[in-house]
Amino acid sequence: MKAAALLAHYARVAEAPDAIARLRQFVLDLAVRGKLVSQEAGDEPASLLLKRIVQEKGRLTKAGNIKPQVSVPVAGGAIRPAGWLGQGVAE
Repeated sequence: MKAAALLAHYARVAEAPDAIARLRQFVLDLAVRGKLVSQEAGDEPASLLLKRIVQEKGRLTKAGNIKPQVSVPVAGGAIRPAGWLGQGVAE
């Protein structure tokens, strides 16, 4: 459903028994697909932003402004930051 269609039928949609849950899901779907704001052709790709963040964290760690992040291996080869707790899933 497109945003314009939702607004056109809002009164009918809002009275549905599961309206709030469905509206939340709809907004989340729009957000994940980047439909809530206009997309700029000149925007920096997320991959480049993540690289810059890693570089900046490295610089701040070397300068002593932040503590180095320590990762701890867990079952299955996954990595989680120190201090995080894991919970197994029963089969």
